[in-house]
Amino acid sequence: MNLAFVCVGAGRGVRFGGDKLAEMLGSKTVFATALGELARAVPEALMVVVVGEARLDFWRDHLSPDFPQARFVVGGDRRQDSVRAGVLFAAQAGAEVVAVHDAARPLVNPADIKAVIDAVGGVGGAILCARVSDTVKRVDGKDMVVDTVARDRLRFALTPQVFQIATLMEVWQRADPGRLWTDEAALLESAGVPIRGVLARHPNPKVTTEADLQVLRAMVGVVF
Repeated sequence: MNLAFVCVGAGRGVRFGGDKLAEMLGSKTVFATALGELARAVPEALMVVVVGEARLDFWRDHLSPDFPQARFVVGGDRRQDSVRAGVLFAAQAGAEVVAVHDAARPLVNPADIKAVIDAVGGVGGAILCARVSDTVKRVDGKDMVVDTVARDRLRFALTPQVFQIATLMEVWQRADPGRLWTDEAALLESAGVPIRGVLARHPNPKVTTEADLQVLRAMVGVVF
């Protein structure tokens, strides 16, 4: 398949309080670490890096020396706009399949990346996911517990999420541009497109807060 990675890092880091992707994990930034894992999985794939306009020059200067195959695209105000910008660039470059990854998940394992890419054949998309291990409760508007949700068929959605670009394009053309969705899988699900879930075999945490960053640093044996 003609594959492109779209690594999205255009967020403003409001909850983190700054550019979390510029934080260090050992000798590399969070962003560079994420790109490195993607490149290890499929070295020949096109790498589309989506960043905010204000940080475009910074990230191009920082990442290009280690990733000469990277192409930089300016993202939008919403995650879905940034993903679309990256996918459109990949399509124009001739890609047929796109693997969308959040740069805030820097420790994604290459074996898991390959597994979710392999799973997209025959369906519109495939997403990396994790089992829900905690007991899940449903509450009402006053935070009173209503019932306990069976968790055997529940999954946490991770990235990469892999899609046939033609399928994404078709659904985008029909979708309300003002509608918000948390990921492209949710949009395709709403259009009746089958999405396959692939269980991750390795940890794939996301940096959202300072506490998350400390956990990732502990995972890679870095003490700050």
